[in-house]
Amino acid sequence: MNTVIQNIISIFFFGRNELLDKLHPKAHETICEYECGTARNLIYIAKNFQNSKFIGVDASTQILEIAKRKIKKANLSNQIRLVHGVAGSFKFQEKIDRIIFSYSLSMLNKPREILEDCLAQMPPGGSIEIVDFGDFKLWPAIFKSPTLRFLNLLGFFPKVEFLKEFEIDKNITINYNIKLGGYSYMATIKRSGI
Repeated sequence: MNTVIQNIISIFFFGRNELLDKLHPKAHETICEYECGTARNLIYIAKNFQNSKFIGVDASTQILEIAKRKIKKANLSNQIRLVHGVAGSFKFQEKIDRIIFSYSLSMLNKPREILEDCLAQMPPGGSIEIVDFGDFKLWPAIFKSPTLRFLNLLGFFPKVEFLKEFEIDKNITINYNIKLGGYSYMATIKRSGI
């Protein structure tokens, strides 16, 4: 992929690398990415944190085949495992310390229920890391409406309001930041505990 296209994608998915760079997993932590796509994010993190384990879950077997080839090419097959599954109904067989949703939650139905399912399967101290499209709240209508229509055509339906529902749960802490006037947001949802 040439540099121009990579730069355009980086702008479109603003904050994705920032989220990945701040993870700093501890040794032997297991991190899962839902809707991992071609494993771009998992490869990016695994190269920097070789003592952690990674799982990529995606609903598309075709995409997982592409991801498998990329992981093999990067020599990371022992560190990254791919699984066919759907967020909200997938049950983990091992302890998952952190779950990533990178510009994928807005493509899924019932995001709050999906996050609740993830949290229920995580140990105390486990966290969900999210970066996604926001509500464009501070954008002038002349830009906001066509941008949202364009995202909808691509299958993205940005939702932010459900994050506030986690603020009233005493067993959960949530921190989130709105970026670029609502273009995107970053959030960490954490189970109380260690």
